[in-house]
Amino acid sequence: MIDPWNRVMNNLLVAERGVCKSIVSNVADTPPTFPALACECVGASDAAIDMENSENGINSIIRIRSFSTNGLTDARKAINIACDAMRQMGYVRTFGPEPIPHLTDFNIRCMEARFRRFLGDGDTIPKFEEE
Repeated sequence: MIDPWNRVMNNLLVAERGVCKSIVSNVADTPPTFPALACECVGASDAAIDMENSENGINSIIRIRSFSTNGLTDARKAINIACDAMRQMGYVRTFGPEPIPHLTDFNIRCMEARFRRFLGDGDTIPKFEEE
């Protein structure tokens, strides 16, 4: 099974170091500290199956949401760094970044963006090096 999730999360941790205090794996969760980022795999549908029913490619869809209690500027800074990181990993932005309301706490500012990428069986996502 082709699963880019672990590499994407690790790369976002490296990219957001010094900006986000926490990164969670579910956009429905409210992070424990702010500013924060939530990254969620919302789709990995089959895109290439051979005659033996082997998975040869997937359409990976990732949703990223940034959170801040200091206003939209901090949330925008975090999501912009994430957008740049996703582009370096070969993902294309399909939505956003757009401000969205936080449903349970109106003092929390949120921005959301969605990305997609086709990943073949032999494709790799580059690993970000820690500085």
